Amino acid sequence: MNMTPQERMALGVFATLVSLGVGARMLRHDAPADFAGASPGADSAAFQALERGVETRTRDAARRRAPLAAGERIDPNTAGEAELDRLPKVGPGQARRIVAWRQAHGGFRTMADLDSVPGMGPAALAAVAPFVTLAPAPRSDASPPAVTATAQSAPAARGGSSPGSGGERRLNVNRATAGELQTLPGIGPAIAARIVAHRAANGPFRAVEELEEVPGIGRATATRLRGRVDTTP
Repeated sequence: MNMTPQERMALGVFATLVSLGVGARMLRHDAPADFAGASPGADSAAFQALERGVETRTRDAARRRAPLAAGERIDPNTAGEAELDRLPKVGPGQARRIVAWRQAHGGFRTMADLDSVPGMGPAALAAVAPFVTLAPAPRSDASPPAVTATAQSAPAARGGSSPGSGGERRLNVNRATAGELQTLPGIGPAIAARIVAHRAANGPFRAVEELEEVPGIGRATATRLRGRVDTTP
């Protein structure tokens, strides 16, 4: 029977615990009267707890090895590390980082948010995309909404929108509200709030690249925002 290193390790730990339990019982049998007050029940409870821990780790290792069924999808907003480890190109370390990112940043809305997790690159995103319940990342080359003559003649919005090189309106990230920032691709409520907090603590952004200093915004997201935002103080 072939076993993974994790399963062999779990079985080894279990065998060690069994040996220790047998030795402990022998020592209690031969112990002098001074140790008669020791509680066999407490020892038994501790041994059972260790045994359950070994069984849990064994099941966890087996779950990580379980292949994805046809049509099966995993929700990265609710899946545990063992489930995430089943995704292609996602190992135990990357699974831990995905869980840590969603706990710190409030979860994932699209693949663009998953791209913000350290260690997730284009190859990993392409590999997991068919197996996760997330919407695709917004297209960076999507055409901007048409600007009517009325809109062109209207005063600038509170966010300080300014015309881009192609005539589209850019959102000023130094004056936009959290609600206005959420209209940008890949920016949800949590990241919008962190943008507002970052500029309040550190002053206005001087370039789009400085948005990468905001937790949750990676290089891919900052690149998508280029041409859509303005950093005029």
